Amino acid sequence: MGPTCFYNTDAIIQEQLQAGKDLIDARGGGASGCIETGCFGKEAFILTGYFNLPKIFELTLNNGFDERSGKQLGLELGYGTDFETYDALFEAYQKQVQYFVDIKIKGNNIIEQIYAETMPSPFMSVITDDCIKSGKDYNAGGARYNTSYIQGVGIGTITDSLAAIKYNVFDNKRFTMEELMKAMEDNFEGHEMIHHLVKNKTPKYGNDDDYADVIMRSVFDLYHASITNRPNMKGGFYRINMLPTTCHVYFGSVMKHLLTVAFLVNLYLTVFHQQKGQIVMAQLLS
Repeated sequence: MGPTCFYNTDAIIQEQLQAGKDLIDARGGGASGCIETGCFGKEAFILTGYFNLPKIFELTLNNGFDERSGKQLGLELGYGTDFETYDALFEAYQKQVQYFVDIKIKGNNIIEQIYAETMPSPFMSVITDDCIKSGKDYNAGGARYNTSYIQGVGIGTITDSLAAIKYNVFDNKRFTMEELMKAMEDNFEGHEMIHHLVKNKTPKYGNDDDYADVIMRSVFDLYHASITNRPNMKGGFYRINMLPTTCHVYFGSVMKHLLTVAFLVNLYLTVFHQQKGQIVMAQLLS
C-alpha cells in the first residue's frame, strides 16, 4: 500500500486550464499514475524521464566537472568557492539546469520521433479522442492534447543543500565555502562542528519553515520556467511534475557525496537478511 493521498479537484481543474485545456475536458480529467494530471481519454500525457536536480548542483559546485565519472559534463562557470554571494551561486545553478534541460529535450525529441514513426499504439489510439478523427497514432500527435512530462527528482535534497549554504555561509557566516567544500571532500571526518550545524541547526525542507520553503519555491520556479510550454514533437508541449521517489536511490548513487549513505543502506540490508530480521537498528547505527 502506498501513502494516503488527498486530491484537490478544483486545483487540478485550474492546473489543466492553465495548460490550455478546455473547461469540459479539464473537468473530465484528474490525477493518475504518479499523480500527474491529464484529460482522461483525450490526452496523451507521456512521462519522458527524470531530471536529477541535486546532481546538477553538485556539478555547479565543481565548475561543471563530474568527479564520479571524471568528465566535464556541465558548463565551466566556476567552483563553489568562486561565488561571492548566494545569488551568484544560484545564477550559476540556473544556467546549469537550463543547459541540461536543453540536452534532455533534444534527446527526448529524437526518441519521440522514433516512437511516432516506428512504434504505433493502436489500442491507445482507439480509446483516445481525436486519434481516429485526425488519422494519427497516439504516439504521433493524434490525441486532442499531447503532453510530454519531465519529472524533477530531489526537491528536498536540493532545497536542503542550498539552505545549508545560504544560511551558514552567506547569511550567518558560520563557516566559509572553502571550509564547507573541504568538509564534504573529507566526508565531514574531522569537521564535526560543520556537520552538526548543517545537519541539526539549518532550516530543512518539509518542516513548514519559510526559510527553506522560499528556497524550494525558487528551485521549483526555475525548473518550471526551464521546461513548461516548450514544444514537443507531437504538436504539444512539455510540462513538469515533481517525483521525489522511484529513481531517487539510483540518482543518489551517482552523486559523490552520497556514497556513504548508499553504503550504510547496503550494509543494513546485508546484515538484516543474514540475521533474518533479528537485529536492533540501534546496534547497527551505534
